[in-house]
Amino acid sequence: MSESRPPINPRPPLDVPAALTGIPFADHESAKQNFSRVVERLSPALGSALPGLLVESPDPDSALILLERLISEPTGEISGLLNRHNFLAHYAIVVFGHSRFLGETLIQNNDLLQSFLRERNLDRSFSREEFHEALARFRSRSFERDVSLLLARFKRREYVRIMLRDVLKIAPLAETTAEISALADVLIEDALRESESRMQQRYGIPQRLDAEGRAVHTPFAVLSLGKLGGNELNYSSDVDLMYVFGDGEAPADAAISNREYFIRLAQQVTEVLSSVTREGPVFRIDMRLRPQGAEGELAISLDHALR
Repeated sequence: MSESRPPINPRPPLDVPAALTGIPFADHESAKQNFSRVVERLSPALGSALPGLLVESPDPDSALILLERLISEPTGEISGLLNRHNFLAHYAIVVFGHSRFLGETLIQNNDLLQSFLRERNLDRSFSREEFHEALARFRSRSFERDVSLLLARFKRREYVRIMLRDVLKIAPLAETTAEISALADVLIEDALRESESRMQQRYGIPQRLDAEGRAVHTPFAVLSLGKLGGNELNYSSDVDLMYVFGDGEAPADAAISNREYFIRLAQQVTEVLSSVTREGPVFRIDMRLRPQGAEGELAISLDHALR
């Protein structure tokens, strides 16, 4: 008869009430239950470290609830990842405790944890060029046809990384707002590119007559005002924009006037950026800083803007 042997290195039971002492939960009873379920999926080392991470959280209730959701996926892949790389659990709790909005983003995009491990991309801010490249890669992997939704989703993913650098004090405030502003520039540029493509398919490339009567391309610009104009955009800022197009009359055979073309283009850009998707809008757009405020035309000529 084989001899029954006790398990090797049995996991000692964790005293949950004692472990949670001193953590300012709003609902201690629910916290005990959530904590017990969480530590069942974590290694002893990470389970023992968890109270120390929660006590530093501004919202330990939300942090614990969202952490449980994160590691409850059936494959056990995420809990395994956190057990192997405990610092990722710290990152997750920081996000969950500071922003439920971005916490939901991390749960829905848990590949971000892998990217923090693989790319070590928290040590520096991204430039506009790097955001362009990241957006191109993100678009190439997505089947999403709704441009507003795709851009809003990309923004939320990048905000998780930016917020972590901010809260962990890796980046000073000026660097954080400059990085958010760089991201906004890229998102606005992409919205403009998509909108121009749609307009040109319908009306052709906008042209004007130069001094010699030749048809030349009519330029169009999106100007950033307010906080974005000063590279000081924060997480919840409205974006103040102004749309300006080049002077000159369109050729006689143009489908519509340049004024009408660029007003419609401005409307499309604004709609792409401000449409409410299931990820929220890309940005809230405020046009009141333009000449004549809310009463003025959405897009104006350069000559009009300089008056």
